[in-house]
Amino acid sequence: MPQGPAVPMEWEAFLRRIAPLDKTLDYLIDPDDAWLKQEAIQQLVMSLSQGYGAIVHQDLRHPQFFSFLNPIIKSAAPNPDYMYYTAFIEGSGTYRISGWRGTNLFTHFSIGSGFIGVDDVAGPAIGHIDIDELTLGANGAFQVILSAERPAGYEGDWRKLDPRARTIGVREASYDWLNEVDGRYAIERLDGPQTLERPTPEEIAHLLDRLAGFPDRYAKLFVHFVKTLKDQPINTVTARTWSDIGGLPDQTYYEGVFEFSEDEALLFETDVPDKVRYWQVLLADPLFNTIDWEKCQSSLNGHQARLDSDGRFRAVIAIKDPGVANWRDPAGRRKGVVQGRWYMSNSAPLPKMTRVKLAELDRRLPADTPRLSPQARKESLLARFRGAQFRRKW
Repeated sequence: MPQGPAVPMEWEAFLRRIAPLDKTLDYLIDPDDAWLKQEAIQQLVMSLSQGYGAIVHQDLRHPQFFSFLNPIIKSAAPNPDYMYYTAFIEGSGTYRISGWRGTNLFTHFSIGSGFIGVDDVAGPAIGHIDIDELTLGANGAFQVILSAERPAGYEGDWRKLDPRARTIGVREASYDWLNEVDGRYAIERLDGPQTLERPTPEEIAHLLDRLAGFPDRYAKLFVHFVKTLKDQPINTVTARTWSDIGGLPDQTYYEGVFEFSEDEALLFETDVPDKVRYWQVLLADPLFNTIDWEKCQSSLNGHQARLDSDGRFRAVIAIKDPGVANWRDPAGRRKGVVQGRWYMSNSAPLPKMTRVKLAELDRRLPADTPRLSPQARKESLLARFRGAQFRRKW
């Protein structure tokens, strides 16, 4: 555990340390928006709670996976189809990861060299493990050891651990929230102490000092990122990989700011790759929080989406339900961020967004566009909420 300052942290000192966090409001895309400012202050509180799990609760001697992004912590536009877990490690250690695969679409372990918001500089991934590349038992049971050298006499699954390793992250992808079963995972440090030691006052002070700076380090990356999207035309998207801070290999992201008026909607259109392991598109608010996906249809994936007869994916972003199956609900917002993912695909199309008058929407859609009645929509949203709650989050 890292050493902290010589003098333990006093409560008043901690309050002084977090007092300047309101400077993060300067990162807002619309700093004069009073409603958005309230949401930004709310996010600062959320960010402190997020940082507690990542900084104060972690113990390099006894690592464990914790939920960093989930339906409560929605910052950095988390993918609604992924469950994200992280454990902090040391590259010199020896670790065993074990568990059961479950029936999800895929589970991916990433070895990271620096963690967003926790470290001053987030680092890229330096190792990857697809769970389906491991030896799986009849019930999906697995175990893999990570270390600098293969343990003597060990013949099971093993991966070399880079000395720069700082974290092991889990992305657990689900297409069908209602029916797919999440896996279970545990991590153990095999060369660590077997008993727990009480942290020293100096160690606690150091952790609290790092926690106080977490919201600003995090906001610099993501809230400010939305502001930079203003440099591209509204209602357009550009591709990127996020590989510099741990984005999945073989995954292409696209992002852009969406905006429409009271009497308008956005028609979202894209080709779908011929070969793609997974794809998805979501809506985020101007703070880069994914809009409450469990309570409204702010996202769609390749299983949930309905393609038109010409093979294209068309969706409507609108405040009120337009009656089409692929409605993407911004939960009352007329401005925010669109983000999508193509994973392991043979192409990465860039979607097109078109502002359309509500009165003209029907004639801009193909005649065979899948529709939903109000009752069918209600049943669909209840099933979505049920499926989101079925997923293992902690």
